[in-house]
Amino acid sequence: MVPPMPPRLLPPPPLEPPSPERRRLVAGALAGAATALAALSRPGLAVAARPPSVPLEGEALDVQDGDSFTFRTDDGRRLRIRVSGIDAPEQHQPYADQSRRHLGEMLRGRRLRIDAIKQDVYERTVAKVWVIDGDAPPLDAALSLVEAGLAWHFVRYRADQPPADVPRYARAEREARARRAGLWREPSPEAPWDYRTRMRRTETTPPRRPRTDPEG
Repeated sequence: MVPPMPPRLLPPPPLEPPSPERRRLVAGALAGAATALAALSRPGLAVAARPPSVPLEGEALDVQDGDSFTFRTDDGRRLRIRVSGIDAPEQHQPYADQSRRHLGEMLRGRRLRIDAIKQDVYERTVAKVWVIDGDAPPLDAALSLVEAGLAWHFVRYRADQPPADVPRYARAEREARARRAGLWREPSPEAPWDYRTRMRRTETTPPRRPRTDPEG
């Protein structure tokens, strides 16, 4: 008796090449994974990954510009703070020095409280800043700059603000414009976010403006 022949195995069908859409999805996923791994390898990220969860009190050290400064907590920690709700003139813009000086005079030597909101891409703590020195009511540092005409209400990030602050800041800017306070004396003041976009497009560095105040 002749044994039966084993069944013939057919080769698998050829694989179809992935569609362009699938290739884009895979490439995007790989790029995202690479970015995440690079971020995890950056020194200090574990400390800066999330802002403080409770209000912190302390004092201001260096004031870099009209919306950022270095803060020292009561227990000695140092945080780079980005004041929330506003955008102050960039270094080469008109009124940059006045804005920085106004913030410095408001903060230096005073008791401060910061209510942290988030961490920005530069690992600064974005926070609402209060001057709580003495028996006077707490002073909203960002609102003071808007009222003085030395910062814009940063409408793009209004979702980060407490709901009650949004109309308050918008009203303060309208009133500063009407009074022609600070930078609103300029014929056509350029918002800092527009200035930054323009500088990125031209890829040029404007000449450094000399400082007009002694604080450095």
